[in-house]
Amino acid sequence: MTATAAATLSVQPLENAQFGAEIRGLNPANITAENKQTIWDTYRDRHGLICFSFDRLLDADELHALTSVFGENEYAPGIINGLGKATPKGEEHLTVDEQVTKLRAGGRDPYLAYIGNLDPKTLEKQNTPGKFFGEWEWHTDMSYVEVPPTFSLLHARVIPEDGGDTGFCSQVMAAKALSPAMRARAQSLKVKHDSTYGSSGIPRPGMTAPASPVEAIGYPHPILRKIPSTGDEAIFLGRRTNGYVMGLPLDESEALLDELWAHSTQPQFCYQHKWQVGQVVVWDNRMMLHMRAPFDETKARFMWRTQTKGEAVVPATA
Repeated sequence: MTATAAATLSVQPLENAQFGAEIRGLNPANITAENKQTIWDTYRDRHGLICFSFDRLLDADELHALTSVFGENEYAPGIINGLGKATPKGEEHLTVDEQVTKLRAGGRDPYLAYIGNLDPKTLEKQNTPGKFFGEWEWHTDMSYVEVPPTFSLLHARVIPEDGGDTGFCSQVMAAKALSPAMRARAQSLKVKHDSTYGSSGIPRPGMTAPASPVEAIGYPHPILRKIPSTGDEAIFLGRRTNGYVMGLPLDESEALLDELWAHSTQPQFCYQHKWQVGQVVVWDNRMMLHMRAPFDETKARFMWRTQTKGEAVVPATA
């Protein structure tokens, strides 16, 4: 795709990638109908990955406005009971609205997640587990719930000079490359997506490790899913840790998942994004995996993250 311009927007393919595009020139405080059309055309043309480059940091309202282009804003993971957070004792009676009111009273935006090793208010270094700085595993966001978020947005606010890149891997491309035999085998199977650990390997709030993947807490989804907005099919795996193919003996499940993961994360399906401050990258969780490369514990990295409400997972047809 060559460079184009529509309503002051410049659209370019991401360098060294078979999917994804960079958009420049968007005013996040005034996103027009024509802007939205260009964004959605780019989404379909470049298979679900867009990098918006800005020459400044966005405020929360601007990031929420950009998020709303892709769907209805969803609560951030890990702060609402049942959405990546175990229900603390004494909060069993709280409704979602009551939790949101409590969060806002404490100055917390319930739609904004903070990812990094800096204090969100002071931007000073804070005590962070060593595992946070290692390589994060390939995953799709919040796939352990019945209706996972569709789009995720990540806004780079502080980045290290080296390390901390984010990898993306097209599961649409991976699905197209499945052998007929593997596709036939995966067609009728579901994988349970574990909710115990985050992508850094750190347990989620209130979670404890299961005895085995068979006992893991999570939601089962079809291995092959349909993407209604594009008509594509994609492999849907979530995270490798504690994944379990429903109904199979554990050893057979582990062998099949190892094979599927090895296939799905081949280099020809992947792209590694080196961040610049001010960028917002948005991706369709139905269509791809993502991960984060390690970075030096002495360096700083801080991102804002938002997401949109999802839709029921539609299994691919035979």
